[in-house]
Formats: sequence, C-alpha cells, structure tokens
Amino acid sequence: RRHAKPSAPQPPKHHTPVPMGVCASKTSTADTLIGGRVVGTTPPPFGVTWADRLIDAPIGTVVCFDNGSKKKSMMSLALEGDAKKLRENVGAKLLDNILPRIGIIWNELGVVKPVTHGNASALDAIDLECISQVSGSDSIYVATSSNGKMHVFKLYYTQPSCLDWGFLYAEHISQGQLPSPPGAGEVEATCCFMNDRSELMMIWTGRGGQELKESWTRQAPFDYMTGGVDELKIELGRMVGVTGNPKWRTASSMQVHVNWPVVEFWFTSVYDGTESDGKVLTAEMDQTSPEAKAAFKSVLAKTTFGMGPSTTDIIAQYEGIKVEAILLLTDSGDNKVKAVLLGSDDEIMGSLLGVQPLQEAKIAGVGNFGLNAGTPKFVNLAENSMYETFIPKSKFGTSGFAPAGSFATAIINGARV
Repeated sequence: RRHAKPSAPQPPKHHTPVPMGVCASKTSTADTLIGGRVVGTTPPPFGVTWADRLIDAPIGTVVCFDNGSKKKSMMSLALEGDAKKLRENVGAKLLDNILPRIGIIWNELGVVKPVTHGNASALDAIDLECISQVSGSDSIYVATSSNGKMHVFKLYYTQPSCLDWGFLYAEHISQGQLPSPPGAGEVEATCCFMNDRSELMMIWTGRGGQELKESWTRQAPFDYMTGGVDELKIELGRMVGVTGNPKWRTASSMQVHVNWPVVEFWFTSVYDGTESDGKVLTAEMDQTSPEAKAAFKSVLAKTTFGMGPSTTDIIAQYEGIKVEAILLLTDSGDNKVKAVLLGSDDEIMGSLLGVQPLQEAKIAGVGNFGLNAGTPKFVNLAENSMYETFIPKSKFGTSGFAPAGSFATAIINGARV
C-alpha cells in the first residue's frame, strides 16, 4: 500500500574526505540563489480536503514540535516584583514538562505518540523548528531550536517482552550550535543530506519575511558526534521569497533531494496573518473556515540545480494552513519525488497532517515537463493525537519531519506503546 519511501541521507560506513579544490561540490550553495527564477504558472490554492485516513503517510515518521516556554525565568520575574507574570510563568513552566518535543506518527489517522523517555537534550528543548535524519540504519536524528542549538540523539523502541507495552527512548549523543549572520534572527529551517563527495552536510536558513524579501543560507559539513559544523568550510548563500510579498516568511521548512545529476531544494513559504496583520482565530474554528483561509496561506516550491541555470517551480499553494514541515516521499525505483508529506502548525486550531500527490507533466514528443499537484488530503493530527494523549491540540504545533529509522520496524508491525 505504500509505494513511496521517505528521502533521507545514508552516511557510508567508510568515508575518505575529499579536499576542497578547484571544483566545487554539485550541491554547493555558495553564492547561489534559492527561490530565484520562478518559471511556469502559479497554480490556484488548495483548501483543506478531509480524509478518513492517509494510507500513504509513512508510519514511524519522526515529528518535532515547537513547544517550550520562552518566558523569563522565575528568578528574573521575582526580582522584578511582577507577581502576576510570576504566577503565569509558573503555570507555563509546569505545563512544559508534559508538552511533546519529539513524537512518532503511529497510524494512518495521524496520531502522534510523544517520546518521553530518555536523556536526550531534545526532549527538553525550547522551540524546536526542524529535524533531520542523520542515519536511518542507526536511527540517529538532529533537531534544531530557533536559537540555532542542535540536539543529536538516537531513537529506540523497547519492549521487554511480548506481553509488555513498549516505549520509545531517546538517547543523547551531542549538542552543538549553528552560527548565523549577526542580527539575523531565528533559524527557521535546516536539512541534513549527503553531497556528491559522500560528506554529511547541513544547510540552514532564517525565516525572512517581516518586510524582508529574502533570507540567508549557510551550508557546511556536519559532524553529528560532536554536534557541530565545520566553520572553516561554511558556504554563504541567499534565499528569496517566491511570492514577492514581504509579509510572507521566505522559508518555513526545507528538504534537499539529491538525484544525480539533479539537486532539488524543496521548501515552503507561509503567510501568518495573525502575526503580520492582526487577524484573530479561535479554537472553535477549523482550517476550512473563511477566517482561517484569510489568516494562513502556504506555498510549496522547489529550486533545481544541475540542468543549466537554476530554476524555481511553485508546486502548490494552500489556504487555511501554515505548512511548517515537509517530507519528500520518493519512488524506490527512479528516486523521483512522488508525493510530499505536509505538516501544518495552525496555532490555536492545532495541526494537520496531509499528503500532496505529484505527477510528472508529460508532453508528447517532448518528454517530462514539471510536476502536476493533485488534490491533497488531510487528517487532523492534533485532534486525533489529543484523544490518545490528553494533551491540548494547540500544543501539537508540527515544525519538522524526518523519515522513520530502523527503530520503527516493530511499530510498523503493530507494536504497542
């Protein structure tokens, strides 16, 4: 029933570094522009179409959430003598202890089971914005907070016996810090991938928007054992907003797909009207309401390198949701992207899980020409997860996806948590 597999880097067991020389890597983003030279026509926006279940959503997909209090410490507020804020902050800090940071998609209804066991720093992180798979066979992941702090961990599924309930466990490996331009603000999207030299790379970018029509990008070799990037090999690049509207965030998620000789940088850009224009939403509304369609909009796009000058295609647009997480689902044969897993963070309304089907547009006598996006289908990840976990749906703010690792074999085969 699942014909597509998530795209993920697979580090080789033996790696001989290739020195930087005259020829740059084919995945280099040094002095390049992601999001530029938009070609083709912009498709009309999709609304939310509900499905009973998503049979193409990969079970075991790892999810991160942007929970974690950014409020001042209790000590700071006590010194300021602000009793009201101190009481509010105590409640926020206590609630933080039960809010999900990392979770696993458990079934086709989009139910997410939070990972609560383990010593990984990611389980206590503040405002995780993205997550990448480092090694599928070893189930190693790196999640990144908005302040650029990286949290590397390994996931396990443990079931003491066939009669016991199992549990997910996250083991700490390392922590590191992504360097960003001075005054650049938050890190919004990151992605790990293997370049043509078999180096594990990390690319990261800022949010942009807020009257800025572009953002910056950085790319460098990544050492997951230390949690750091090679700052001597950082490549500087730029990313522009595909909509041309400075109220839209330049980037809200990113995935890199390497299918030689082509390298594709997939990303989403979002408009948050509650933030930029003061639009108001309530928990009673859902993503199909007129208010949601006016407040939240998203674009899915990709920039392609390796076939002449780089070009950008706008694949799909959405109304009523902020797509903050994507995962590329590729064909096991030709490694082409056949669908995209979509995760939204719709603030007080919660979060949806969707699948965007894709089909190559073919012209007789010419060949393939771009991609056609079929109607995406969605399930209510936040609401369905709330019924399972009793965590408020507004606290399932999806911010990143990564492919299932080897830990998920038992889950796919019906293990219990």
